[in-house]
Amino acid sequence: MQFFQLIGTQRSGSNLFRLMLNEFDEIYAPHPPHLLSTFYHLQKNYNDFDKLVSDMVKWVKFNPIKWNNVPSEKTIKNHIKDNNIFEVFRVIYTHSNPKFWCCKSLQNFRFNNDPNFMKLQPIYIYIYRDGRDVASSFKKASIGEKHIYNIAKQWNEDQRKCLEIKKSTKDFNFFSVKYEDLLSDPALIINNFCKKYGLSYNKKFLNYYKSKESKKASTSGGLWRNLSKPLIRNNKNKYKSELSTNEILIFESINKKELQKLGYELVNSDSKLFSSFTSGEINKFNLINSDLKKEAYENQNDFEKELIKKQKIIISKDS
Repeated sequence: MQFFQLIGTQRSGSNLFRLMLNEFDEIYAPHPPHLLSTFYHLQKNYNDFDKLVSDMVKWVKFNPIKWNNVPSEKTIKNHIKDNNIFEVFRVIYTHSNPKFWCCKSLQNFRFNNDPNFMKLQPIYIYIYRDGRDVASSFKKASIGEKHIYNIAKQWNEDQRKCLEIKKSTKDFNFFSVKYEDLLSDPALIINNFCKKYGLSYNKKFLNYYKSKESKKASTSGGLWRNLSKPLIRNNKNKYKSELSTNEILIFESINKKELQKLGYELVNSDSKLFSSFTSGEINKFNLINSDLKKEAYENQNDFEKELIKKQKIIISKDS
């Protein structure tokens, strides 16, 4: 079984690509419960490994988009090769024995230096999008940073890390997807992917939006409402009308190199870009960001709030 690990920043088309891959019979690509980012730093608080396994299973069951088949704790304990969360993670995804399994927890690139994660031999799928459009999307979403400065810093950190991994990873174990190219010519992207990893090309992936998985996702929260629709091919350059002149300037000042490296043209000339920000400005940005995040949380629907509450109960008990 081969392991595909999507990496990058949210709001960049990762759910779209996951659903396309999930249309292949050989690939198991469920909606991610973000097991590793949740439990990696908590594991030291567990004196009982069986309890850790139990909580990870409960966490998957409370995922906002339900999994069709969650393995039992007994199944996991019978199939793990070692008592660590990466093995639990592997068995939770692979217990049904797929040829390929895919995790969309984009921040898993942070485990690239952990030997137990690398034993899984991940094939990284780096999906990226114009960071200014990512920022525009985050400002409207119920998750993530909210002030343009904080979004820009997060996007910068994510792209730098992903590009570092690309440099140190064998070509076979790294596949790049530019979101705008996926919109304009999805068949070319998927065909190249199939050729590289020995999959039979099938146009069924274009009907991802008709799948049960897409319908489940689109009705589970505002974040994924577009997933039950065909490709929105003009879903780019929205930042030009949705971000202010100053917001674009702040984002480009922080991300000039990364935007250009990924093939995106700047709106502003070098002479207009800020060379730095004062500590006073940064403190102000952080305060505004914190207030906007609280407001976004309050605006979540009752379904999302209830799930968060249930998940918090899991990780607050016995850990």
